[in-house]
Order: sequence, then C-alpha cells, then structure tokens
Amino acid sequence: MNPITKDVRATLDAFARGWTNGDESALSRLFTESSVLHSSAHGQARGAAEIAALFSADIVAKTALRLVTTNHSVRGDDRRTVLTSYLYGTSSPSDPAPSTFGATLLADLVRSEAGWQFAELRLSIPWTDGDPARFALWSLPSAEGWKLGDAAPTIVSELDSPWGRGIPDLDADDAVQQAADFYARYSWAIDQGDFALLRDCFTEDISGSFPPMGDLNGRHEVIGQMKSFRRGWPWMQHFGRTLHVTVDEARTSAHLVVGRIIPQQPAAPNGQDLYGAHYQLDLRRQSGIWRISGFDYIPGWITVKDS
Repeated sequence: MNPITKDVRATLDAFARGWTNGDESALSRLFTESSVLHSSAHGQARGAAEIAALFSADIVAKTALRLVTTNHSVRGDDRRTVLTSYLYGTSSPSDPAPSTFGATLLADLVRSEAGWQFAELRLSIPWTDGDPARFALWSLPSAEGWKLGDAAPTIVSELDSPWGRGIPDLDADDAVQQAADFYARYSWAIDQGDFALLRDCFTEDISGSFPPMGDLNGRHEVIGQMKSFRRGWPWMQHFGRTLHVTVDEARTSAHLVVGRIIPQQPAAPNGQDLYGAHYQLDLRRQSGIWRISGFDYIPGWITVKDS
C-alpha cells in the first residue's frame, strides 16, 4: 500500500473511532478551523470545534454505533488527497434494540504539520435499519424516495468524486494495487448512479452472471439493465472487501474475488468475517484502466476459507 494511502486510511480510522466513542477532542484534531462538513443526517457545519461537537453528540443521543469502513479509494498527491469510503454502523449483539446504518463518505484532505486533516467532508446516510429512536436526531431520506422539497444530495458523484474531478491515481504504475482497489470504483459507480463512471468499469465484450438480472452480454446490455435495476433501489450500497487478487506477468489481466458484506450480519458466531455473496471478476487493463471482462456474482454465505 502506498504510504500516503496508508496515512490517509489511518486518518479515516481515527475518525471512525472518534465518532464511535463520542471523543470530541480526538475528532477536533482531524479538522481545521476552515474545515466544512456536509452531512445528510447532521446538516452543515464549519470549523473543527463545531464539526467535532456534532459527531460527538451522537453518542449522547445513543445514535453512534460501532463503525466499520470498507470500499476505500485514495487519490491525489503528497499534499492533497481525495478519499472515498463506505461506512456501516452496528450495535452490539446484546443490544435489546439492535440497529444498523450505512453511509457513504467523500473527503478532501490536506497535509499539515499535524498530519492529514479533513478540509471538506461529505457524508451521505441513505438508509437505517432497526430501532428508529436511535436515529431520531438525524435527518433521513423518506422511505417513499425523493419528493418535492427534499434537500439537495450531499454527494453528486459526477461533480464531487475523485474520478469525475480527474484526481490522479497515487499508484499509476502499480497495476496490482489498482486491481485490488478496483471494486471501490465499480461499487461507487453503480451505487451513486454514476453511469458515465460505470461505463469505464466494463469492457465492450463484458459477459457474465448478474443475479437477479440473469446472464448478460456486452456493455450496452449490462449497463442498460443495471441502470433500470438501480432506479428502483436509491439506497443501494454494495459493501465489499477484496479477498484475493492475481495479476498476470504482463499486467494486462487480473482476477478478483470480492466478498459482499451484509452489515446486519458481518460475522459468523465464531467472530470470523462472513460474506452474504461473492464476486469472481476477470479484469482487463485497457489504456491504463482496469475494466471487468468477466462477471460472476455468486449468492450464498461464505467465509474467507470458502472463497
């Protein structure tokens, strides 16, 4: 992993810990006085103190849950980076009112003497599950979908994402790392409904099994069906973890195994990571970009040793 990626990921981990624990002091160190927050649940805030207070208040309201981050991507340079990540929060198994939520995070970070800090943080919480009282202080999307008068989305992928903004890859020459990170770009594209980005995730001759849509062939058919499927599922989030990656010697083809994480059941009774399905993806590198040429989505619970 690129050292910059490692440090930015550490900042994300610190944010997740601070939010989970309601640690206002730790959270404030991750922001500057000019930092800006755009959160679909919390609203807008500016400055380290105001932003930290919003997130730490969640623990007082019993909203904060144990956070896990997935689907990471870091792009930029040694002074400024753009981070995308998914988060899900889960209550303790012993919680009498179990709850879960999912979130999408997009952040611009700057490097200072204090390390990497969030200059702008965009947070979208598209769904919650479980005890509604736990989320009573949040603004949440309507169960009926978009309606007149709704607030504008906090994330507009075509304008905000690192891919839409042309932010350079930190590992432009590292085909293996790019392949390992591919799922973050693919899942972001389909979940955000960014079909221009999704176009570059498939080769022209893509084919494979896409349950529940069936066997599909060619980029036109694949993206067309995905677009129709996505319209009826606006809160879609494909949490995943790359389990295996192999890249050929020429760095032109690769194979990924990705585990599909179900936030409501992320672990087996013995604590082992559990996946509700997995992907077997064949990738082809074209003009320096990895694209899917073979797609097989396989439902069914597995652990890493089963994949």
